[in-house]
Amino acid sequence: MIAYLRGRIIYRDIEKSLIILDVNGIGYEVYVPVGGRTPDIERETSLFIYMYVREDKITLYGFDTTLQREIFGFLLNVKDVGPRLAVAVISNIDANNFLNILTTQDVSALSRIKGIGTAKAERIIMELKNKVLKKVSLLSDVNAQDLYINNGMKGINDFNHSENKTSNEDKTALNAGIKQSADIVTESAGALEALGYSKFDSLNLAGKVFGILKTDGEVPAGTEDLMRECLKYIYSKKRL
Repeated sequence: MIAYLRGRIIYRDIEKSLIILDVNGIGYEVYVPVGGRTPDIERETSLFIYMYVREDKITLYGFDTTLQREIFGFLLNVKDVGPRLAVAVISNIDANNFLNILTTQDVSALSRIKGIGTAKAERIIMELKNKVLKKVSLLSDVNAQDLYINNGMKGINDFNHSENKTSNEDKTALNAGIKQSADIVTESAGALEALGYSKFDSLNLAGKVFGILKTDGEVPAGTEDLMRECLKYIYSKKRL
């Protein structure tokens, strides 16, 4: 599963909200929300990816933040809401404003988006209100651009979202992974996602375990090594 991409934009189609991202010589066709932060052609950008899989096609949708991607996924679970309409919602309403709409049950604000009438707006709010607000209250939003600072990773938060405080040992371990390659982390996160973990939890867990290993002087040589240690970490937490 592809969860994150960073590369150079080599093509843009504003009308279709489409870009082609060159990642190490491979071109990925990615649909992005209108009005999002998309640099000009030949500039680098980073995106969190949602893979929309159908029987005959796989389509990639790219988002600036993890919160946008989470909301997109929730919208797809609503009856009669497909990816095009879900992208339209994110294009027209800021992610935090969308959460406010759910909280206040502001049907009129949501129904102003083309393709969403009053009935569909009511359905979206009723189906997502409790589900989304409960989920996002446990998440810290991450911006895709913040993951590459000093040629490394930044913004990986503690995997245990339910704890309000992070121990000094955990902070040290997390910071230790900052200057290491993001490839091993993102590939391991994709493998964890395939096992059923959410995209956000997968990225957080892989980043944290990578940092712990580096602190202990045991930097993983590849995805297989990191994945093995992630599974050990999960098992150790379940035994507590």
